[in-house]
Amino acid sequence: MDNEKLMTLLHEFKQLGATPMGGVTRCVYDDNWSLAQKKYVAVANDYGLYCFCDKMGTIYAATSDHISHKPVILTGSHIDTVVNGGWLDGIYGVVSSVLAVGQLFQQFGTPKIPLCAVSFSEEEGSRFDATFTGSRYLTHQLDDAVFNLKDHMGTTFNQERENRVTELRQVVPVGRPNFKIRSYIELHIEQGNTLEQSPANIAVVTDIVGQKRLLITTKGISNHAGTTQMLGRVDAMQKAVKLMTQIYSSLGLMKGLRFTIGKIIAFPNVANVIPEKVDIALDIRHIDQNLLDHAFEKVTQIINAVGATYRLTTNVVATPMDYQLQQQVIRSMKQEKLVGERLFSGAGHDAQVIANGKVPSVMIFVPSQDGVSHVPQENTAESDLLAGQRVLQRSLYDLAYCN
Repeated sequence: MDNEKLMTLLHEFKQLGATPMGGVTRCVYDDNWSLAQKKYVAVANDYGLYCFCDKMGTIYAATSDHISHKPVILTGSHIDTVVNGGWLDGIYGVVSSVLAVGQLFQQFGTPKIPLCAVSFSEEEGSRFDATFTGSRYLTHQLDDAVFNLKDHMGTTFNQERENRVTELRQVVPVGRPNFKIRSYIELHIEQGNTLEQSPANIAVVTDIVGQKRLLITTKGISNHAGTTQMLGRVDAMQKAVKLMTQIYSSLGLMKGLRFTIGKIIAFPNVANVIPEKVDIALDIRHIDQNLLDHAFEKVTQIINAVGATYRLTTNVVATPMDYQLQQQVIRSMKQEKLVGERLFSGAGHDAQVIANGKVPSVMIFVPSQDGVSHVPQENTAESDLLAGQRVLQRSLYDLAYCN
């Protein structure tokens, strides 16, 4: 394994979307997203891997150009970030996987089972109100309503998708991925503090929490802030505040539930105009699907009571990872003389979507310093990053070359 190559590439990708605050903004279909996908193709080509692109802009890098209808071992993560996010979320797995596949291919030649690295087009939902669109498309779980979504500038998902895929055609062929996925392995930073507080320096993921994300809308009537009397106002923000207060008090009583109101947009968003509409993004998660469903039911009752509406933008069930693949990862950890841990993921990942597509899947976690992620301070020790990539590469070797 080329240790220097991994760290060099991670720092180079960090510059594609670098913000003045020290973070990274690389949202789906923006300019830096396009540069990153093209750079990924260049890295894969250096190892002699065969690259192609699907209609979402996801890039695949395989050990053969003849994988149609064959079962392949897929490995990777997502290329996009949250706004002003960290430098490792997603891209660590993207770079580590293409290097692992490329280095194995160079050293050992064609594997018994084809290997394919993947750089998913989108996972975060940072630009459009939809998540996991890359992996959902691959596994036939994508709702066509996604294509009509608009970003804050009014540009549609489909417009941007078509433009960027046309651009990628200059460097890779575009087509529908028609291979079968035998198994999927994703390497990722933990994004929490469990490993930081443990003697372990790496983990295999046993389960991923279920997640529901709602876009809630309250409606009012716009009018002048100074001339409209308080009595009789129909204020969308007042409704939104009442709704949010009830959500916090109700969901806050549910043990183990994690819920976040992370985005609020008022329309017309002017200081001296009564809002006519307020959009609220609510994210709720739990490892127990029954409790998550119960929380969702509570939220819908609150929404109906204040006369608001909602749209479910993410709905991923709580998902166990494949036991046999977990065992394979644990063997690789022991071979690398690493102290391993078993833990569940509180964050959603592409592995969860792929597992729900009836594909055996597993994740490998490395520690996040101070348990911090989705912010510029996100970081992981170099030794941990390298250890995770070694475990991934060894696991892929055992699965693809020794099977």
